[in-house]
Amino acid sequence: MVVKYPEGPPEELKPGEGVNISPKPAEVYLDFAAPMGKCTKVYYAIAFQLPKWGFQTYKIEEEIFVSPILKPYYDLVISQKDTLQGQIKTGLASISTAISDLELIMHDWRKYKEYMDYYLLIEKGKKEGNLELIKKGDQTLRSIFIDQVDVHTGEGIALKLITSRWPTIIADFMQLSDEDIDPKKIKEKLKVSEAEGVVLATKNKLYLEWRDRLFRPTVEERYKTLTSLKEARKKSVEEYKNMLRPVIARFKMIEDALSKPSPLLKSVLRPDAQAFALDSMRIWAWRPFAPAEKWKITREKPLDRIHALKAGFTRSEIDDLHKELDKEGEKWDEKVDALPLEPSIDTLVRKMIKKIEDEYKVKITTKDLYKAREMLVTQFKAAYKGTETMPTWLFSPYYIFVEIPMKRSVIRFPDGTEMEGLSIENLKVYTASQNIIISRCLEIVARDKQFDLYINTLLGEYGAEGKKITEIVEEEYPEIYKKEVGERKTEVKESGLMNVIKKIRIALGKFFETLGMEVGFLRAEGPYEFAIQHRLAKYYLAEVSTWFSTIKEFFLKSFEFP
Repeated sequence: MVVKYPEGPPEELKPGEGVNISPKPAEVYLDFAAPMGKCTKVYYAIAFQLPKWGFQTYKIEEEIFVSPILKPYYDLVISQKDTLQGQIKTGLASISTAISDLELIMHDWRKYKEYMDYYLLIEKGKKEGNLELIKKGDQTLRSIFIDQVDVHTGEGIALKLITSRWPTIIADFMQLSDEDIDPKKIKEKLKVSEAEGVVLATKNKLYLEWRDRLFRPTVEERYKTLTSLKEARKKSVEEYKNMLRPVIARFKMIEDALSKPSPLLKSVLRPDAQAFALDSMRIWAWRPFAPAEKWKITREKPLDRIHALKAGFTRSEIDDLHKELDKEGEKWDEKVDALPLEPSIDTLVRKMIKKIEDEYKVKITTKDLYKAREMLVTQFKAAYKGTETMPTWLFSPYYIFVEIPMKRSVIRFPDGTEMEGLSIENLKVYTASQNIIISRCLEIVARDKQFDLYINTLLGEYGAEGKKITEIVEEEYPEIYKKEVGERKTEVKESGLMNVIKKIRIALGKFFETLGMEVGFLRAEGPYEFAIQHRLAKYYLAEVSTWFSTIKEFFLKSFEFP
């Protein structure tokens, strides 16, 4: 379901806060029946016609239901979803296997990387003349030699097995350097017996042979091979995910009407006994307009770029946006294209963020808010190119908003005849202010985000609650992952003095209203039109009736109504 937007003024919206009005005469229920294919043609006809009239058009919802009795259509649609489901299961199993293989490779790779780090310390120490670095790398390799190589030379020979005779022999071996290969010099250096000196000299020669001529070439070659395997397996996991994304997308786009609470469960239709199919879609479309007033000149060119602060973004949001855009390699000067009325990100837009988050179970970020606003900016820019398919938009903060929820039904009767129906419940046309349209753009962004989240969750890149895996581990172990403390505040609060002035002004407006004097500007709480009876009703809603009649007549003529 889509988010419910406040309507008014003067109902849910206060005067001046915004406009979202659909008068009763601009709402109608339409229901048509026609031969097979006619309703489908009309759906595409209105979808293609709206942009020609200058409307930015989106399909905002879709779902489908097919009775198993309507077997040809059922096999084409629903069975396809079962096929996609099988492909997804197989793909996820392949990804799981690839990740397991990667973990095994990573285990060996980490071990050999550790060995390479020890050799790096030795080489770095030799290059810099730093004996501490050489000793640090060499000591670890000597420990590895004792534990994993020398221990297998046999009883009575291995250093670990002759400590009963020379208790300090392992410690003495650890003190040797590359030059210590003469038994006599070792005896004098460590103050040990001649016999122990001979053993230590022999062991040191064997160690140097193992370290430089046997183990090192093996480590270098093995590390190179494992790195190649690791990168190849990482790429294959990534490719498996990319190959699966379109399959999951196709699966998700076949939205079964029974996958959520549906009126079909209470419907008189009999999917178990009758052959029918039902699919629904909801169209949103909008275009700006300016009321036709005498002597009024309407701006037809956009304003210059303005600072994001003037557009309504907070300082913390601008900093967050900088980080996001920097990641994408985009240099941002903290300026945005101005919309007809600024600040465009106002209190109403911020109120709608919570509703949208609750409906779609996603987190709206500063980047999402920026994208929603840019959708409107992009539409203005496209309209100013003057192409035939997109008439020029008036640079106005008021819009005609059209909502067309359509249901297409297909029925096959027992005698074999088929019929197609199209119902519109209900065609509504609104006068909407800029902040309402930005909120609807934000809802479209949220729907896209929800779709991506569904795919990424299946692929294991996000948790069940829509959080990235990195965010989940940061919440569990903030001390280890060094999560930044504190959350940014997205809502801008008015200063105390401005709050007091605002309350006094509104109270005065209410007082004059009780005396029968309508002083609208005293009660206005925003920059939009506040003269409800005189201006909204007389100028703005007149535009609604024109477009409502145009769209209604289009449907009636398409079905050849007299």
